[in-house]
Amino acid sequence: FTERIENEINAISQHPDTKFCREAYDNVMYLIDDYYKPLPPTYPYGRYGNTQSENDQWKNNLTKNLYAVYAEKFISQSFNRFLGTEWNIADLNFIRRECQSLRKSSLLEKGSPVDKKFTEIQTILGKHDEIAGFISECKGFSYSSSSLSDRFPISDVQNKINQATTYLNSSLGNGYINNCARLHVGLKEIPQALFNAHVRYLDKKINDWSDLYPNYNSQSDYANNLYRPIKGEIDALDNDMYNVTNFDSEYQRLSNKWSADNIKAFNFSFPARH
Repeated sequence: FTERIENEINAISQHPDTKFCREAYDNVMYLIDDYYKPLPPTYPYGRYGNTQSENDQWKNNLTKNLYAVYAEKFISQSFNRFLGTEWNIADLNFIRRECQSLRKSSLLEKGSPVDKKFTEIQTILGKHDEIAGFISECKGFSYSSSSLSDRFPISDVQNKINQATTYLNSSLGNGYINNCARLHVGLKEIPQALFNAHVRYLDKKINDWSDLYPNYNSQSDYANNLYRPIKGEIDALDNDMYNVTNFDSEYQRLSNKWSADNIKAFNFSFPARH
């Protein structure tokens, strides 16, 4: 019985680093527990020895050996993923759960090389989650307030673009994280995503304030208090900040859209003209 379990444990150590093997670990743990149980009359103390003490000792030794071998293999398999460019989310979630589970074990020696590797894994995952969360926040950014006094938060957007640039220029802050192609792509897409948010804000503002020129006393009243403030916001679009390929087309579209309202106001007979 012990020989079979030792062979199963050795098989885990030989398992390829390209595929996780939690199922193999669970199967061996099941055998260890199953062989430990009394099976009268042939094995009144379990199947590891002739006394309860022998059975207890064997169970403890096999369990410790299994944990040590599997922990080392899990670490190798995790770093195999970190060395690649495709960081599969399901793999990362498994690594996160498994690392937490293994760290809770009483068999782990605090401060040991294995414990330090677990810490490194969690640090890598933490950095990944930090950057992934930042990308998600930027891509989901929106500013929908459209009162005449509202202004798109350009300084906040500039800070986000600067942060994305800092991540990219610093190898994402971690040599392993720098391998993740998905994060590189996401960070590079942030300026475009924020530019799109800026355009959506201006589109909504133009829509909300179009065709309101009859509420003003004159063409100059309309121009000074409505047209020029919003035109100024359109002109504040700065491609030096966003550096996107569709800047010119979007800027021109917004300008034309708002100018159309100005033309209608110019052709309108304001009360002050009578």
